[in-house]
Amino acid sequence: MAAYRDLYPAGQRAEHAPPEERRAILDDVATQPLLDRMLRGIAALRVTGRVTWGAPVIHAFEVRIEEDRATLHDCQDGSKAGQADDKTGKHLTRGSTGTHLIANLSKGTDGAWRISKVEQVDEPCSPAS
Repeated sequence: MAAYRDLYPAGQRAEHAPPEERRAILDDVATQPLLDRMLRGIAALRVTGRVTWGAPVIHAFEVRIEEDRATLHDCQDGSKAGQADDKTGKHLTRGSTGTHLIANLSKGTDGAWRISKVEQVDEPCSPAS
């Protein structure tokens, strides 16, 4: 859970860091293929002069751990987060409630859990799921 909760703040720190420092920031919480996906996403976001604002509210459920692999479901509320103009801070997008995500995690040789994949499920969810 801690690695998943730390993913979003780490992503925001990486957005504001110089490109050469982003990987080191994300290495603590993400592994491949998500790590490269996040780096590409941050680069694309920054090229458009945008950053993320706020933070999603995580409602994790159905956590399953099998040796060095784990999955968790999140019925995320992104209504207090989105994209903003980097210069003005104006909110350009806002997330929605009931976004069902499934995260895959793997335990590294250092014993730390990292997220390797996050997929959105088509059907919305409710936090009580």
